[in-house]
Amino acid sequence: MRLLVVGGTVFLGGAVARARVASGHDVTVMTRSGLNVATGAKTLIANREQPNDLRGRFDVVIDTCGYAPDMVTHLAGSVGDVHYVFVSSISVYEDMSEPLMTESESAPAATPVQLQLASEVPSELRGTSDPYGAAYGPLKRSCEETALAAFGDSASLIRLGLIVGPGDYTDRFTWWVRRCDAGGVLPVPAPRERHVQIIDVRDAAVFLLHLAKQRLGGVFHVTRQPIAFADLLAEIATETSVPLDPEYLPLSDFTDAGLEPWTDLPLILPDETSVAHMQNVSVSRAIAAGLTFRPLKDTIRDTLMWDRGRRATPLRCGMSPDAETRLLG
Repeated sequence: MRLLVVGGTVFLGGAVARARVASGHDVTVMTRSGLNVATGAKTLIANREQPNDLRGRFDVVIDTCGYAPDMVTHLAGSVGDVHYVFVSSISVYEDMSEPLMTESESAPAATPVQLQLASEVPSELRGTSDPYGAAYGPLKRSCEETALAAFGDSASLIRLGLIVGPGDYTDRFTWWVRRCDAGGVLPVPAPRERHVQIIDVRDAAVFLLHLAKQRLGGVFHVTRQPIAFADLLAEIATETSVPLDPEYLPLSDFTDAGLEPWTDLPLILPDETSVAHMQNVSVSRAIAAGLTFRPLKDTIRDTLMWDRGRRATPLRCGMSPDAETRLLG
């Protein structure tokens, strides 16, 4: 394949580029900076909103950094007739109160106000998720609709769950790995009776490439089956070889202590009905299409080895030692 990866220099995009280069295909990475391009890939320095005419140069485009529908429109007009893999998000759904939700087309698109706000984001910030706030999910759905209008059955829409592994700049999974590896006098405070749903970024990348190669269109939830949080901590403890002494508490104890789910308490969703099963969606369609998973222990081990080489780097989320002390009384 002649493959163009848009946003192919960081976490997911970088994993896609590296996986495809390793398989021997012709890979080009579109980037504004020209930095951090995978070894063996070609570099196309361009702004996706003002690209050159690329028609006829690529068979497949994998778009990892589209956050507003006009960004998809500009790219579609440039690349022409290709198979288009768009990385969307589980966050498109407004109501996730039911378990094992299957792929649905009923997710709400962005409102005119949200579209206007997205258009006002400075160009240099548009390629990251940070500026969009609560509009992130609806904007992703609008991107999906734009992709379907432009590419029809040649569009694969990837509603991605929480990707983890080496290079994860969100630190949500990494915080638990680092905390368990550190051990210490205090037990590890953890929420009781919670499930999480994560996927190794390398498994997600391989599946995106599989869809591209097979030209499989449609909507796919891309994450792995949910796992009990207590089982995840036990797996981490096994890989770190540090005895784990978790202190399981109700989520209300964390919130009463002023700790916020998802940020202070990474991976854990708040007790809100609308997001109750955001980490408990069906992945049967993706598995039937060829999604596979490496052992969880491999993801933990590789994340651990990567993070041990960067312990001086502060993490972007998680509880501080002082917060843990207050929480545990």
